[in-house]
Amino acid sequence: MKLKKTALLIILIFNSISVYATGQIADTFLFKGEKYSLIGKTYGAFTHPKQFGMTPTRLTTACYRGFYATYDLTDTNLFLRDLTLREKNQKYLPINGVEPDTESKKSQASYHNLKVEVKFTGKIRLAKDLIRGLRIHMGYQKPTAFKTVLDITLKDGKVVDIKNRSKEMEAKRGEFKKRFELGKQSIEESFSLDMKLE
Repeated sequence: MKLKKTALLIILIFNSISVYATGQIADTFLFKGEKYSLIGKTYGAFTHPKQFGMTPTRLTTACYRGFYATYDLTDTNLFLRDLTLREKNQKYLPINGVEPDTESKKSQASYHNLKVEVKFTGKIRLAKDLIRGLRIHMGYQKPTAFKTVLDITLKDGKVVDIKNRSKEMEAKRGEFKKRFELGKQSIEESFSLDMKLE
């Protein structure tokens, strides 16, 4: 009986770890000719498949929320450009007149050149040039693992302020990963886009 309980406990621990043991696909932002990952945002309305009448479900272990997107950001506008998702009932609807591409993978759909305006108000954190040795293998990467980090304030999708945080993050290089490996940062925090996490 004791052996069965121990075996069950080991299985439960392994399953809970394997459920979360994958880095997540971040949304991509194309801004001023560069490609960035979205690694943080404040609370506020953003793009979600539900606004297009679709309910996402887990796409892969690297995409638990069931979708990921590419955005075009200019000084005056934020647009949803591309969207890939797995719809709960496999019912893929047109978005902004664009039909889904389901040819490459039957279990998901991709939409390209959507040009859907996003009227987000709040802050986003964009990063590029990930330092591979500082990558965490759960959730979303944190700013102290990147060479370039920008905090951008938007009002109705328009850029109102840009703060380059790269030097600050360089001074704290790898801190989140160190704390995470010591058990001082939780799994939930690794999956969070809270901008307080650095």
